[in-house]
Amino acid sequence: MLFPRKAFGALTFALCVAGLFVFSNSIVQWSVYLFGSHAPLVPYTTHVVLFQFKETATSFAVKEITSKFFGLKKSCVHPETRRPYILSITGGIDNSIEGLQNGVSHAFILRFSSNEERDYYVKSDPAHQAFKDAAAAVVEKTIVVDFQEGVFFNA
Repeated sequence: MLFPRKAFGALTFALCVAGLFVFSNSIVQWSVYLFGSHAPLVPYTTHVVLFQFKETATSFAVKEITSKFFGLKKSCVHPETRRPYILSITGGIDNSIEGLQNGVSHAFILRFSSNEERDYYVKSDPAHQAFKDAAAAVVEKTIVVDFQEGVFFNA
């Protein structure tokens, strides 16, 4: 035997650790090559929507519109990929104690991969257009603010 038993065990262990290190780095490199990096090169676009409902809107009508809003995540399909393109939708009823809502009672936050996807959603998506038509019956005022995460100045 060329190596003593203790040295052979240590050498085997070192080779296994080195192999795992090389293999794990190659997996990461291949996954980035195949699937892209984990973070987008352009920051996500966040679309904030605030609703003030009409005084005549029933609680059933409000619940129906809010449910339809959350349904947009599945029903808004990109025309080229034929896949849903809204990354996430969250929202809820106001519970602030500051008293600065000015009638706004519900907030929704949508996340898109890009400004282009947000633009398609706002201007062209038939599911969104149908939602806006339905919401017009019960929504008094809508406030929308869009931003890209971490971007505070125009380039």
